[in-house]
Amino acid sequence: MTRPSLNRRLTTQDASFLYIDRPGQPMHGAWVGLYEGDLTLEHVTRVIAARLYLVPRFRQKVVFPPFGIAHPSWEDDPEFDIANHIVEETLPPPADDRAVATAVGRLLAPQMDRNRPLWKMVLFRGRADGKTTVVTLVHHAMVDGVSGVDLLLVTHDLAPDSPAPAPGPPWEPAAMPDALALLQDAVRDQLVESAQRWADDAFRQFRPEETARRAQRITNAMISSMPTFLQPAPLTPFNKSISRERDVAWAQFPFKEVRAVRSVLGGTVNDVVLAIIAGGLGRYLRHRGVHTDGLELRAMCPVSMRQTEGRGALGNQVSMMVAPLFVGIQDPLERLTAERDAMERLKAQDQAGGFYALNDQGNAMSPAVQAFLGQFEAPNTLLNTVSTNIPGPQVPLYLGGHKLLAIIGFGMLSSNIGLFNAIGSYNQVLTIGVTVDPKQVPDVWLYAEFLKDSFSELSERVGHVAQVGNAPSRVAPKQAPEVAPAGAKAGAARA
Repeated sequence: MTRPSLNRRLTTQDASFLYIDRPGQPMHGAWVGLYEGDLTLEHVTRVIAARLYLVPRFRQKVVFPPFGIAHPSWEDDPEFDIANHIVEETLPPPADDRAVATAVGRLLAPQMDRNRPLWKMVLFRGRADGKTTVVTLVHHAMVDGVSGVDLLLVTHDLAPDSPAPAPGPPWEPAAMPDALALLQDAVRDQLVESAQRWADDAFRQFRPEETARRAQRITNAMISSMPTFLQPAPLTPFNKSISRERDVAWAQFPFKEVRAVRSVLGGTVNDVVLAIIAGGLGRYLRHRGVHTDGLELRAMCPVSMRQTEGRGALGNQVSMMVAPLFVGIQDPLERLTAERDAMERLKAQDQAGGFYALNDQGNAMSPAVQAFLGQFEAPNTLLNTVSTNIPGPQVPLYLGGHKLLAIIGFGMLSSNIGLFNAIGSYNQVLTIGVTVDPKQVPDVWLYAEFLKDSFSELSERVGHVAQVGNAPSRVAPKQAPEVAPAGAKAGAARA
């Protein structure tokens, strides 16, 4: 039985986000779009409906085969109704950014309905400024960060008066396979995958150079990570068991000024942002009464492994790097120098490539075993937070003629990580969207202010360096004043 080409089986990486999805740990992210003018539900529904044929996964749902013999597959949802996926709500007064943040936290908290395609859009009306907020929720099994940007480009135009896309063919969903067909397809796919794996292993001996490169990548990843993994990450107030509540906030920065910092001290935009986050976290921890002298946190930084020919396809193709966050270095220039040098070392060791090759070794594990293990919360002693960086388009986009003024991304919480930093850029503005467990971070907007303070201090110091024409690779430390703790005794131990 040949299935339609659109109904493909989830990869091990895609399926893993379904396996670890459970109450209190939903695996969908969100991006918030702020649009010019008043967008109506009817208008947005019409615009998205006209482009659904360009993203066929939006009309498919995940279906699990009997006995968990293979990973789930994407199957056409014969009961698909776009009205179930695009809805509207009215914000409570004063209908400002704080009200939007509360609504986003509420949407991030519960699991998505697996009986339907794993996405949803919510229009929030009633803003006092007359603008419209649209929150888009998508499960991580469907997209990673880069494919999420591709999705954004498919649903938006580059000009307010762009012609409507050519109409797609009428949608005729394939019949939902019965249990026997699902089992047959699963057995066939597992046999094909096993044969491919056997053939790859058998013929790898005839390509010693390729085998050596692969082994070297894995070795480099292990060597670069072993010192980190042998020692548990420091305990912080936001590294406890995750509750079922979510809260969000964000901080925005002119992209031009971020690039100006990079141009003076070198490195990458991501290095600059990691230094900003480390500075903001340091301020926040000291505010909570945590001593940060010599403290170094760890951030899991996803790295896209998507090749050029893979652009436009949904799904996940990511690896990771374990980046140090030097929250104990209070001098902003010294902190940025340390972040830059550390990231350059990790890239030279190809840590992301090594982890990607190492992760591929886990594909041989039975899907049923992976699904079973995914429902248990593995203790996390290696990481403190997550920091993603997804570059977006630097020109304005339009949804049905309405300009997209700002876009903010928010990630998922899991494995004792109660604070997630989602970095994104759009139309010359860089934004850090912060997702937290409010039981662990009850004052997320204060943390967002500390991020702004961290950037302001860094920008001012770099401006001074640029004026005097001296940008050393290593900057002598200059201690900034401690941020006074709120309601915490001096000398308190780390939470």
